[in-house]
Amino acid sequence: MHNKYKKEGLVAFSCALDNPERKGILEKLLKFLKEKKATFPNFLLNETDEEVWQGKLKIDGPPAVFVFDREGKPAKKFTENFTYEDVEKVVSELIKKK
Repeated sequence: MHNKYKKEGLVAFSCALDNPERKGILEKLLKFLKEKKATFPNFLLNETDEEVWQGKLKIDGPPAVFVFDREGKPAKKFTENFTYEDVEKVVSELIKKK
């Protein structure tokens, strides 16, 4: 989706919520990102306490996708029973609004 819509202004990034102190996590995440050919910025949350980030993000855990409009305002949050087709529907509608 990033590659498909980046010329229209889509900005995407990923954030792994794994405990950064877990042994081997960086290697595991890098392997995953390479396999997926992730070409957008990728981050690792530096919060070790799950309750803190779950409270701040208002989610129980991954997977989650947050979509924001062109002004940076929340447009939709996907946390359960969603597909990337569901996400793309929202993104494509927002892309149309210039």
